[in-house]
Amino acid sequence: MKIRALKEYAPPAVVVAIGAWAMIAFSVAQWRTMQVPSWDLAIFSELAKAYSRFEAPIVPVKGDGYNLLGDHFHPILVLLGPIWRLFPTPLSLLIVQDLLLAASAWPLTRLACRLTNAWVGGALGLLYVLSWGLQGAVAAQFHEIAFAVPMLAFASVAFVERRWRAVAAWSAPLVLVKEDLGLTVMLIGLVIVLVARDQPRTRALGLSLAAFGLAAFIVTIMILLPALNPNGEWAYGLGSQDGQPITVVDLLTRPFIPPIKVQTTLILVATAGAVGLRSPWIVLAAPTLAWRFLGSVDFYWEWSNWHYNAVLMPIAVGALLDVVARAHCRGRWATEDEPALEPQADADPAPAMSPPRQGWLTVPLPLRRMVAVGLAVTFATGALTAPHLPLWAMTQKGFGVAQSRVDSARRVMDAIPEGATVESDLSLLAYLVPKAEVSWVGTSESDKEYVVIDRQAPSWGGGAPRDAATWAEEQSPTGASYTLILSLDGYQVARRDG
Repeated sequence: MKIRALKEYAPPAVVVAIGAWAMIAFSVAQWRTMQVPSWDLAIFSELAKAYSRFEAPIVPVKGDGYNLLGDHFHPILVLLGPIWRLFPTPLSLLIVQDLLLAASAWPLTRLACRLTNAWVGGALGLLYVLSWGLQGAVAAQFHEIAFAVPMLAFASVAFVERRWRAVAAWSAPLVLVKEDLGLTVMLIGLVIVLVARDQPRTRALGLSLAAFGLAAFIVTIMILLPALNPNGEWAYGLGSQDGQPITVVDLLTRPFIPPIKVQTTLILVATAGAVGLRSPWIVLAAPTLAWRFLGSVDFYWEWSNWHYNAVLMPIAVGALLDVVARAHCRGRWATEDEPALEPQADADPAPAMSPPRQGWLTVPLPLRRMVAVGLAVTFATGALTAPHLPLWAMTQKGFGVAQSRVDSARRVMDAIPEGATVESDLSLLAYLVPKAEVSWVGTSESDKEYVVIDRQAPSWGGGAPRDAATWAEEQSPTGASYTLILSLDGYQVARRDG
């Protein structure tokens, strides 16, 4: 029994441990070397700080008095409040995300090992936890989708095993992660209806889940988000960022232009081993791809960076494993007369799928070849994409070595008193959150006590102010005056007079 348990739990445990180690090592290196890919970490750190005080998630980084629940609908992030209370640093959010992403490999790896063997299943789990979608999320730093990834992973496994109530239980909370995931929940319900169409109770469960997902999406985008948004609208509708409405021509052409969209789709299909297209589970990728490809923001379309692909990874691997499981169940059981375990039309709900006892040698040869090709395509995709992904930097000499300006940045942060209001560019935005109320230079509409500028920050596009005090006075809505109190290694700190 102990040996069997070791064989069952050791591979997924090793995969989760390796994934967590790699992600956390990368995040800690990012934090120590002050790499700031966007303002997201600062935004969610302000949110976590507010929740830790049992306050509404007012995030001045987005704008003065801005309630972040009016930006995206993610009430599940209230769980970050206790974490911030214990570990009040943005680094804790990065580690939470890393652990969530790594943990999502557990159910998928266990299922892969059960369907194949410990070596193949472990390798597939490792490929998943280091996949392009998850690496992009880690490099882009914290985002709410981190909570959706393990839910989708467990839901994917439950779907393959035909445990319908578990599918619904893992899927329904997705509506608390982000508003567009309501459409994903709707599709999960419809897929259940399609697969279990001969089982009345299961079909009813699927229809209920689909209705719930659609209702949650409509209520969120039409009522909740407009009510909480400062502009009284859903800020991320399917219209273009340029304000132009989407036409029928757009719907037909935008998913394919520019070619990077096609490339992203093809890499997703390859991650599912191509044979994953035979599983209805793959359609769950449609809502995420739709809102990204119909938009006009170019980094929505990328496959090699940002966090937008993370939710696609458990869907792709789940679709692949669904095809593998269906092929595996075509084998024989212990006796020649006993058929493989298939869902029975009169079973309601359907029984969990179990692999044949005699292994793959009893599976028809064409199906074995199909599965082998699918797994080979998935492994090849992982190998070919690896050198183009963020974690590849960990293999380079000097990775994680702090630059000379880090000490200067710490002196700048020490110049800001505890509890002060600060306006800053991206460079130190997240780093100032634990000790100050932080606003971004592009959204602040009121005078703050301090202004911090990094003249070398790329976010200024080469047009950084020469003097932080002068810039603050020019931007002041009330004509406030500022004094430059620190200028060090490209950093400047200005303090409001009076």
